[in-house]
Order: sequence, then structure tokens, then C-alpha cells
Amino acid sequence: MAIFYRPNGTMTPNINKTVLFVFSLSATIEAERKPLFGVNKKNVSKEFFRLLNKKTLKVAKNSGVDVVWIDETQQKGNTFHERYSNAYQSLFDQGYENVISIGNDTPNLTSNHITNAIKSLSHQQLVFGPSKDGGVYLLGYTKKAFDKKAFSNFSWLTSKLSNEIEDFAIQKELSFSVLETLEDIDSKKNALEFAYTNSKLTIALYILFHLTSVKTEYENNTVDFTSNILLHNSLLRGPPTL
Repeated sequence: MAIFYRPNGTMTPNINKTVLFVFSLSATIEAERKPLFGVNKKNVSKEFFRLLNKKTLKVAKNSGVDVVWIDETQQKGNTFHERYSNAYQSLFDQGYENVISIGNDTPNLTSNHITNAIKSLSHQQLVFGPSKDGGVYLLGYTKKAFDKKAFSNFSWLTSKLSNEIEDFAIQKELSFSVLETLEDIDSKKNALEFAYTNSKLTIALYILFHLTSVKTEYENNTVDFTSNILLHNSLLRGPPTL
């Protein structure tokens, strides 16, 4: 069962009935799928994804809406699209009117992107943030616009996805918004591009330390990675009732 976090730890129901969920894999599984730092350094990759998870959760909590983290231990279905669509449907079934999802592999994602998506769903039916590789890093639906069958038929995990979602919205005459394009980290190349353009961030320093000869700045950084990368699942409360 998914565990929820309510903004500021309050008991007050979310009057907008909006939920943000992070659809991801645990750091351990991500490191297996994406050994960004080499097949013999999976522990390095694992710590990297823990850092990403920590950053993603912080951004999500700053969005001001209910948040739930759904990893492989909570996902239901045999295929990616089944697990993803089931996550949406379960949240709509629990009383939410607007459901927005993000992944854990877009370090340039900010709470402003999420806030803009939330605002969009107050007057539109669909919102998405395209990734540079043709996928999406954010996808939000209103309950009335969500079509589970059509959702399952999108070309998930391909470069066609964001165009297909936009074409679908136009074809079905759904009102929609498109956020700015961001880049996911799916490869060593993506990681280095991010690191060189965001060199003062902790995640960037971690990448540069492990993938380049640029060691000094990282070594002088006082961040305790071991203690700071733990993903706290102190998520509270549940969704609003119907």
C-alpha cells in the first residue's frame, strides 16, 4: 500500500484534491538497470540514485500538494504501461480529481515546474513536460480526461511519447499545457552534460568526482553523502475520501 505525505504534516484535507506521485524504481534496482558509473561500480551508481531520490522527494514535498512515492514494491502489473496506468487509476479511485506524476531522473526539475502543472490542471485537462529524448518527465491528468485504455496504448519508453501525447490531446480535443523541455539522466553522456552545466550542485559534484579527474572541489565539499542520501519514507496520512 502506498504511503502518503500531506503538506506541512497537517491533518487538513487537500481541498483541490490534487496528488503528485513519484513513479520510480528504488536506487538498488536503478543501479542495476543504469550502471552509469560502470558495471563494476554499481554501489557508486546506487548512491547516485539515492541522491536523485532524495532531491526528487524534496522537490515533490515543496509542491504544496499530497505526495506519494510509488516504487517497484508498490507497483501493480506485468508491464510498464500496466503498472503506470494502474498507479493513476488507483489514485483517481481514492478520490483525487487531479493526478500528476514525475520520475526520479530529472535533476533540473523544480517545484516551480510542478506548481505550474498544478495551476494548469485547475483550468485544463492535461499537462506534460517533454524530455529532450522524446519522453516526458511530468504528466498530469484530470479525472475526467484520463482514459486508461488510450493511456496504455502510448509508446512508453520511446522517443515518440511526448509527440503521441500531444497528438492524442489534439485529436480528443482535450485542453492541455506543455511545460519547458528538460533532460533526463539515462546515460553517462547525460550525466556529464548535466554535471558540467550545474557544477556547483551536490549531484553534479558527485558525477564529476566519479566520472572525471576533477576531484578537488568534491573532496573539499563537506556534504556527508552517506547520511544525506537516505530516502525518508516518513510519509503521512492518506488521500481524501470520496
